Amino acid sequence: MSLITYLTRVHFADRVLEDALESELALLGASRPLVVADGPEALDRLMLSLPRGTRAAAAFVPPSGPAREADCAAAALTLAAEGCDCVIAVGGAGAIDAGKIAGLAGAGAGIAALLAGAGGAGGAGGGRARPVIAVPTTADSGAGVRAAVRVLTAAGRHHWLRDRRLVPAAALCDPTLAAADTPAATAAAGLDALTHCLETFLGNAFNPPADGIALEGLRRAGRHLEPAVADGTDLGARRELLAAALNGALADQKGLGGVHALAHALEEARGAAAPRHGSLHAALLPPVLAFNAPAGRERFAAVAAALGLAPGADLPEALLRLAERLPLPARLGPLGLDGAQLDRVARRAEADPANLTNPRLASAADYRAMLEAAL
Repeated sequence: MSLITYLTRVHFADRVLEDALESELALLGASRPLVVADGPEALDRLMLSLPRGTRAAAAFVPPSGPAREADCAAAALTLAAEGCDCVIAVGGAGAIDAGKIAGLAGAGAGIAALLAGAGGAGGAGGGRARPVIAVPTTADSGAGVRAAVRVLTAAGRHHWLRDRRLVPAAALCDPTLAAADTPAATAAAGLDALTHCLETFLGNAFNPPADGIALEGLRRAGRHLEPAVADGTDLGARRELLAAALNGALADQKGLGGVHALAHALEEARGAAAPRHGSLHAALLPPVLAFNAPAGRERFAAVAAALGLAPGADLPEALLRLAERLPLPARLGPLGLDGAQLDRVARRAEADPANLTNPRLASAADYRAMLEAAL
């Protein structure tokens, strides 16, 4: 079993759920966890791994999409009603984010007050947080270690909450938990991990440690994304994608970029009909990289080398070819966005925090042009 102590405690190995859960609960002195889950398979394994005498309460969230305000509120109410002393969040990004919010809000602050007090990118405020153990089942969760969550509010807006208390007490990264993912789900999660690393490395902030972590994540994702999609039983490839997701999460405190700014805005515009996060990146990567080329071209060569591309390769073109080989939409046309919707998405992308660290600060008009190129 591999223990990584970096930002938090990260156990990374096949079947580490069974090996490490009991010891992490003991370290926390916890015996009454709230389990937030988005599917039965991982939940069943987790419940069987709990130490004898543990009394768990459960809350369920949808299996895809961001954490929803109502689900976060229900989980927080369950935590308080059952007297839970920690949270175990198992699943994709939505389940882990909901578990983190419940842990932060369960000390007494209501979800609405927590979100209202945080601001778009501010701190959470509120009382003592319950510790969280994150158990990611896909690579789109950033291994659960980010100090940020995304919540779909009751008003249909995507709200980002950033607070150091959102870093989990521990993360159990077990590649065997993702073995049942479909090829499309694996492709979306893996491309999201790759894009986190790519946008972090290209971003305009100065953070050499994050750059190194991001390049290593790109190397892993570039070599193992397609094998993991092609063969769901290839645990070696899935292990590498989860490692790339961990790298991306550790590095993205440097900030993201235009792909995520647009993806967040598109998901908000589509609401409940939004595609899985990561599935939009295939269409968005080429036009965003083309826009960023004047400011980021010097770094494009390092990205291409990390991805195993030939010297002098055209990076936007290479990523377009990759997108065409994945079971993901390579164009945005099927979303059926009209002109007014494109304008709203472009304005929302301009206001997204990820735009601030994009290699070139983009205007709404710039984002509108990128969207049109991706149709």
